[in-house]
Amino acid sequence: MKQNFTKTYYRTANCLTSDIMADFAPVSRVLGVDTSSGMGVLFTAMGTRFDLEYVGKEVFMATENYEADTRSIDDAPVAEVMRYVRGELVKTDKVPENLKPFVETILKGESVYKTYKEYTEGAADADILYLISPAADAAKNAGLMARAAEKLGKSVLSTNKFGDCGYLKLQIAAFDKEFEPCCCIKEEMSKHALVVTDDSYVLDALLIQYPECADKIQFVDAFIADNREAFGVKPAKAAVHESGVINRLYPERQVCYGSLLGEDVRYPERSGYDVTDSGLCGGLGLAYPENLTAIAARRMMDLNSLGADVIITPCACEAAGLNCAEKGTVKTLLEYVFE
Repeated sequence: MKQNFTKTYYRTANCLTSDIMADFAPVSRVLGVDTSSGMGVLFTAMGTRFDLEYVGKEVFMATENYEADTRSIDDAPVAEVMRYVRGELVKTDKVPENLKPFVETILKGESVYKTYKEYTEGAADADILYLISPAADAAKNAGLMARAAEKLGKSVLSTNKFGDCGYLKLQIAAFDKEFEPCCCIKEEMSKHALVVTDDSYVLDALLIQYPECADKIQFVDAFIADNREAFGVKPAKAAVHESGVINRLYPERQVCYGSLLGEDVRYPERSGYDVTDSGLCGGLGLAYPENLTAIAARRMMDLNSLGADVIITPCACEAAGLNCAEKGTVKTLLEYVFE
């Protein structure tokens, strides 16, 4: 990334400032205006000088950049460029003043979620390690996963003590050499036969840092799909908000919701590889909560228009973001199956 940044920048800037792309760039789509002094949607304020500090606001505001990737005609890695710029801003101490407390919280390894409280329940030598989303109600979700494990005749250790497993550090450090993954996570995973998480951003962080453990790590929807009969999953007239992380980055891990929830599964227009995120984006959206609620409200309008009996998402973090909207009434897949 670093050695090719000049070329990548121009591709990204051209991509994001084109009329075709404008509706898929979150800043213009959510706010309705360009925020770079009329010069474009994102990054154009850098010009030829690459003055990254001039786009500090935008680069932390942009929480749905994989949508832009899907529209890039020359495969410009928009999300990767944004992550790179965030990392450079942090390393050169050019983070916008209003975002410094947010960034410092992440760098200290603390949670950006105000409702987060460390929680652990279960046996240390359990068959399943359940990594609870830091955005979720930990005690409630641990109880739901305990029901799942009981149906399988297995034991489970449920915890959120690792927070987002380094996801936000990865998002602002851009794989900087100074970034050191929390080795105790890998040590904990080694004690259990299966690792399940209901947070797609936690999943992403684990697969990036520990690819050698990929075979024993499952997203919650795959876990439920693999054990559908044992869990007695009931058909639903459901609107499904898929995981953007899975669809864009790990398509081989996709679950067929038609097979899981029945034939009356409904998807909004932006779905599959083009799925719109809730705006929370693993916590990054909390840098600009007003944009988070705007993105969530737009997505809820799409989901509510489908006329389903229930709106379901597999990701607890996405559910938390969507439920920030005034009309947010989203259940996680774990809640739907086990409540």
